Amino acid sequence: AELAALGDRAADASAFLGAADRVLLGVGAKVAPLLPSAVVPAARIRLRQLVGHLVADAGPGLAPHIARAKRDGFRLNLNLLGEAVLGEDEANRRLQRVCELVARPDVDYVSVKVSAVASQLSTWDTEGSVRRVVDRLRPLYRVAAESGTFLNLDMEEYRDLALTVRVFDELVNDRAVRGHELGIVLQAYLPDTSAALEEITAIARRRVEAGGARLKVRLVKGANLAMEQVEAELHGWEQAPYAGKPDVDAHYVRLVERALDPARTDALRVGVASHNLFHVAYAHLLAGQRGVTEALDVEMLQGMAPAQARAVQRDVGQVLLYTPVVAQQDFDVAISYLVRRLEENSAHQNFLHALFAEGDVDLGDTTRGVGGQEQAFLASVRDAATVPTTPRRLPRADTTVRPGEFRNAADTDPAVPASREWAAALVAADVEPPAGAVEVTDVAEVDAVVARAVAAAPAWSARPPAER
Repeated sequence: AELAALGDRAADASAFLGAADRVLLGVGAKVAPLLPSAVVPAARIRLRQLVGHLVADAGPGLAPHIARAKRDGFRLNLNLLGEAVLGEDEANRRLQRVCELVARPDVDYVSVKVSAVASQLSTWDTEGSVRRVVDRLRPLYRVAAESGTFLNLDMEEYRDLALTVRVFDELVNDRAVRGHELGIVLQAYLPDTSAALEEITAIARRRVEAGGARLKVRLVKGANLAMEQVEAELHGWEQAPYAGKPDVDAHYVRLVERALDPARTDALRVGVASHNLFHVAYAHLLAGQRGVTEALDVEMLQGMAPAQARAVQRDVGQVLLYTPVVAQQDFDVAISYLVRRLEENSAHQNFLHALFAEGDVDLGDTTRGVGGQEQAFLASVRDAATVPTTPRRLPRADTTVRPGEFRNAADTDPAVPASREWAAALVAADVEPPAGAVEVTDVAEVDAVVARAVAAAPAWSARPPAER
């Protein structure tokens, strides 16, 4: 049905589809309702071919993809995409597939998220989650050390920040991997990452002083803003990332400037991941000026502005390309990844949007196009020293509500350390159960409590608000 609907708009695709693909789309849209079992698989194959430069095939096509990149002088940072991990069976399968990727002789750099290999993580129980994840990831890290593959611990959501840093600290100090370089990602759109950079630097220094290898921090701007905004709205929280892009850019410059410090780079290498040529050039020139060029990796996204990546490669020597890898059965996940990336890069304030729009923009216009990006970059450098670095998400404050006014209380945020401490104190306290409390000791009793609540719901929902 969706393919048939797309056929009605085949003419709109003339700007980005060739004549042959427009014909295939038109024919497929007409035949799909009659022969969906034949047309839809064929359409999926063609779609995979169209986006193959953006998302690599985890099957037989991966080896040629890696070989082509190496011939072109690029290194690849592979990230295995997949559905959200909801249960332990899927978590185990995903971990096994990541292990197989890490062990490949043609792979030397892989990214993995905590949330991709462990299910049912509780932010409230960060300590317990750290232990579970460390136990889960330790075999993977040992495989990486044995095969010589660089392993990067990635992060997706704000609530994972403290967990990810703690897990990283535990894993990199495992004796079996201490001599192997490893890395972690920090997102500049979170003001909290300034403190996290200091924590990671301390971890790296302790490791080197103990005879271990250097660590690496990969600096990105952040790619989950929409999700963070939705979560904040649902729970009544302040959004964790900065409210605007100027602060994100200023914080990114601040992180780059602090990370590329000779006092840090003896223990901590730096990956600057950005398509903004002003920020890439800033990092490259700053590293040269400070004599730490060997500690800097310039990183970009696979398939996004490849001509730009080649131009940067000619100047800096090598570029590392972040490359999503997806199995055929998980291809739907690749679509959501692509939509998110294309949405980011088509935003008016984004550098790539400005770069590709130059044909329609007066080069002398300092408010749009590359001229506007230059002004935004200069502002980010100017504001780097003063951009706020205190967390935006704070413990819930009591609010005064006027008589007759109704306002939902915000949920307590377990990502805030003070909230976790408050909850832990309640759990640890020896509190006398209130009169009439029922002790629940097994699954059957939990089911009975839920059943009573379901049975009571109709009568309760029928009560007017004043009576409730």
